[in-house]
Amino acid sequence: MAKKVTVLVIDDNPDLLDIVDGILSECGIVVAKALSGESGLSVARSLQPGLILLDLNMPRMDGWEVLKLLKAAPETRHIPVAIFSVRTDMKDKMFGIQRGAIDYISKPFEYNDFAQRVKRIIAQVS
Repeated sequence: MAKKVTVLVIDDNPDLLDIVDGILSECGIVVAKALSGESGLSVARSLQPGLILLDLNMPRMDGWEVLKLLKAAPETRHIPVAIFSVRTDMKDKMFGIQRGAIDYISKPFEYNDFAQRVKRIIAQVS
């Protein structure tokens, strides 16, 4: 990838954020991290990342609410969002796509597959 793309990862698990940061940084992707839906929205507004990886299961404001708010706001609606969740039910996947997510990455993930998937998403939206 020629242009450095920033991926914002919104997840309430700090260990997972560090793992994802390590994997994507090795691929030349700049990673921004947010530990809550509220901070994720704020970072998305100010940073304007090339992609958001969004967990669904978070306290206070879950991923569905974050997705809804991202897609409703003029300053963030253009940012591609991929759901990043342990929920593997087809219903959740369909719901996410219907709500504006461009992909659905299930956790747990295999490192290489994850990196390739994220690079593929970035290539699609760049």
